[in-house]
Amino acid sequence: MPAEQVTVKAPATSANLGPGFDVFGIALEQPSDKVVLTAIRQGVKIQISGIGARTISLTPEKNTAGLVAKAMINDFKLKTGLHIHVEKGVFPGKGLGSSAASAAAVAVGINTMFDLGLNSKQLIEYAAKGEIASAGSEHADNVSAAVCGNFVLIRSYHPLEIINLECPKDMELAIAMPKMITPPNKTEKARAVIPKLVPLEKHVHNIGKVAAMAAGFAIGDVDIIGQSMIDGIVEPARASLIPGYSKVRENALNAGALGVTISGAGPTMIAIVNRKTGDTAKVAAAMREGFLSAGYDSNAFATKPGKGACVVEMKK
Repeated sequence: MPAEQVTVKAPATSANLGPGFDVFGIALEQPSDKVVLTAIRQGVKIQISGIGARTISLTPEKNTAGLVAKAMINDFKLKTGLHIHVEKGVFPGKGLGSSAASAAAVAVGINTMFDLGLNSKQLIEYAAKGEIASAGSEHADNVSAAVCGNFVLIRSYHPLEIINLECPKDMELAIAMPKMITPPNKTEKARAVIPKLVPLEKHVHNIGKVAAMAAGFAIGDVDIIGQSMIDGIVEPARASLIPGYSKVRENALNAGALGVTISGAGPTMIAIVNRKTGDTAKVAAAMREGFLSAGYDSNAFATKPGKGACVVEMKK
């Protein structure tokens, strides 16, 4: 018998980490979404509360959580409907995988609720369907991190192949999320500025940084990871979309960050800090000052790598 109700917690995530565009992702310890799935007779009903709730569509076909639920109900011929209450803790449209958190939570929740026995890869594939609502296509970098936790590397999209690695124990993250209005098509706009042709030297530069960062996670060296957080292709094109970008980056490095970059499509920025040699809260405060120099306050805080989406309560 399926459970009557399942509650799932899913983390915020950061994609790219500089040079790993559409390939790298990392889960954060905070913030997170909480999603409560309740069995109903038929249909998919969406309820949203919390941060930025008013900006999110309640129409299942236009909602990240709704798209995932409808796909799974249809594919597994589940003879039930679902009421989905999403309590947003991850602010929408800021580059911290808000839609991915909700999508991952629903995929994990339905899998548990109906005992479907899906593995991580299958859960990611369903969660990625939800990204159509926010990004216009199925992107797996954020949802992979939201499902698996820690660091993920997408080896291949077709077929989907994910490598999931633990983060070094000394790794911490400073986050600065500017308080600015972001348009609904923010992700599409951020993608539109990316160059279609890349000079060979920039390509070689990025391959070196990507390889070094992956190696850093494999051997647990936070310094190598942070120092490899340099993108020569996508970030330079997107920098102009973020007020105070240069000052935020400069301040973070001066305050002790190993590396700093745009989180996903932005405008949030993220820095990597080795807690043995740096003060993450100090770095976050310095990043906030950087945004203030451009006239924007920001929510700035210190966090750590986090775990993937998990069931926190189940009622039979």
